Amino acid sequence: MKEHILNSLELEIAGLPAEMLARSDQYNSILFKHNRLYHHNLARFNYTTYDVRRAQDVVNPWTPHCNIMLLKNRNDDGHGGEYRYAKVIGIHHVNVVRLVNVYESRRIEFLFIRWYESVQDHAWNTCTLGRIHFRPLTNPNAFGFMDPGVVLRACHIVPAFSRRQRNPGECGISSLAGDKHDWHEYYVNR
Repeated sequence: MKEHILNSLELEIAGLPAEMLARSDQYNSILFKHNRLYHHNLARFNYTTYDVRRAQDVVNPWTPHCNIMLLKNRNDDGHGGEYRYAKVIGIHHVNVVRLVNVYESRRIEFLFIRWYESVQDHAWNTCTLGRIHFRPLTNPNAFGFMDPGVVLRACHIVPAFSRRQRNPGECGISSLAGDKHDWHEYYVNR
């Protein structure tokens, strides 16, 4: 989490850019005001519809309306076209205080997410929907933190029922990740 906060802050200590300082020094220079992390139940994302009108998506991590769509980075490889998909597990904000200036705090909002990986690209010529699946829980990049400002909009992810559930009748590995109800694959409903 501190890595995400450091990336979202434009830090400069004593005139030096943040990349020139040791990462451990930067981690120790960040404090949470009153040692609090605030949790929110809803996130609202404004977007422009195809007919150039305003619309708003609401994401709630505890309902099926918990999936988001982002633009793919240049560094991302593999399938998936131009978008990335993630499941929102938590919506949070913290008030960050730097040791350099303890009298000022800055609000940092972030989403705790679980990443999907692409299995098959969406193809117009064959009329197939894109297929995705969750990264394995053992993958170090299965979870992450995301700035809500880079979210394009909420998206509709539909289980691929023919591919079956990953943990039928079991409790799953992580209650936080909510993998109890995971399916082997999902369709991106466009």
